[in-house]
Amino acid sequence: MLNKTIRHVAFALLPLFAGTAQAASVVQILTQNYPPFSMSANGKNFEREDGIEGIDKEVVVEMFKRAEVPYQMTLRFPWSRLQEMAEKQPDFAVYSLSRTADRESRFKWVGPLSEIQLVLLKMPSNPIVLHSLDDVHKYSVGSVAGTSVSQYLATRNFTVKNVLSNAPAKLQAGEFDLWATTNPAGNYEASKAGIGKLEVAFSISSTQLYLAMNKETPDDVVQKLQSALDQMRKEGFIDQVAARYLNN
Repeated sequence: MLNKTIRHVAFALLPLFAGTAQAASVVQILTQNYPPFSMSANGKNFEREDGIEGIDKEVVVEMFKRAEVPYQMTLRFPWSRLQEMAEKQPDFAVYSLSRTADRESRFKWVGPLSEIQLVLLKMPSNPIVLHSLDDVHKYSVGSVAGTSVSQYLATRNFTVKNVLSNAPAKLQAGEFDLWATTNPAGNYEASKAGIGKLEVAFSISSTQLYLAMNKETPDDVVQKLQSALDQMRKEGFIDQVAARYLNN
């Protein structure tokens, strides 16, 4: 009878221990080179947390620390692969990701972290004038595969040349006429590459960036992170971080 009682008690406690273990899981946070939101401090394609900088990087780190959620952060590529890993593997997350209708049901979301504009950029010397998105069909377009803007154009039957890196330099070299990207990231990257400010040939829309977490992430973990982020926003923490990167 005693052994039976012990078994019943142990069985009843299993959910409690399972929940504790689950809450203590280390979240593997993935990100890419996407200045000024997340980027290698050394220009590399692989970094651990200490070698990563950027607006959203600082916000995400502070958010996890305040929420007391253990994590490890890695910067790597390609971007499409990082999204797939976060979607398919428990305890994985990825940032900075726009929350599109296609992605909505594939993740649990924390944010917004930042806001961006989906744009088509051109060299200032380029005489291209776009009155509508349909006009873009006349020109060659380059974009990083897996980004929200490249997916937006692909679903509308635009031909887009996939670019892994150095998009501003390739635009300057004439490898394509228009660079489908986002601002402020596009002009930030062009400035850092020594090319200078690019012109917005066409502005498509605005969207917000989020931390996207695997759907098996416990709701209480998501809620703790969201609460921490909301408090950071009220304190002005996010605006202060953004100003340090964008006002230089």
